[in-house]
Amino acid sequence: MSQLGSALPALERLCRSAVDLLLARHEWRLLERAEFIRRALLHLRDGVAGDAQRAATYAYSQALYMACSGAEGFERQNRAYTELFRYLYDSALHRYPDVYDEAAQHALARTFALFERCRQPGAFLAFAFQQLADSVRTLRREAWRPRSLTAPAGARDDPLAELLADTRQPDPSEAVIAAELHARFEQLADEFLRKHPRAAQQFSALRLKFIAGLDDTTIARRLGKSVKSVHVLRSRAIEKLRAEPSWRALAVEFGILPDE
Repeated sequence: MSQLGSALPALERLCRSAVDLLLARHEWRLLERAEFIRRALLHLRDGVAGDAQRAATYAYSQALYMACSGAEGFERQNRAYTELFRYLYDSALHRYPDVYDEAAQHALARTFALFERCRQPGAFLAFAFQQLADSVRTLRREAWRPRSLTAPAGARDDPLAELLADTRQPDPSEAVIAAELHARFEQLADEFLRKHPRAAQQFSALRLKFIAGLDDTTIARRLGKSVKSVHVLRSRAIEKLRAEPSWRALAVEFGILPDE
């Protein structure tokens, strides 16, 4: 058996796990589970994506793009946009709580209007996520913009440039992957704390460092501890994570553990 052939069962297990996580989290129904896994495995095997999570996200982006295009009929198109709105809404709720509802609706409208500007079906979720980020910037800017006393109520400036993705921004696909990683982190965090209820403060020291991005002085102040105590708490949390197989790959992604 070739080296690739011998690796396929392990790759398939990774894809199955990634697909099941996405299905459970987002309730995506455009692809049957077996077909979803098959497509993710093809992308992973062919090197289209570097890991199973990216391969699964890429596969569903393609399916979502085709359904949203209308090529598969109105019913599939309607279902696809419903799923896309739920994805944008959930993303906005956690990332932009001040404007989440209007931002999700605005982003869905932008995605529909600018659909033909998405040249890569596998990046469709990233394209929609970029529309969400652009919508949030527009809404926040409008909230702070001084209103002219002569402008009619509800008047808005929506030039085409406002609807276009800002090419100077980072690749939106990275934001999509980051959002998925953070969602996976939170899911595993709940499981970890149920297993280690007395480690809540240790885990908080780790979360505030690697997820919230705070420095140790700020973390110490927030936890009511000394900086030295924060180091100890975080070290103990890392040792517990090192013993959890389900955490290792994710911890490497976040820089919590070295690439082993």
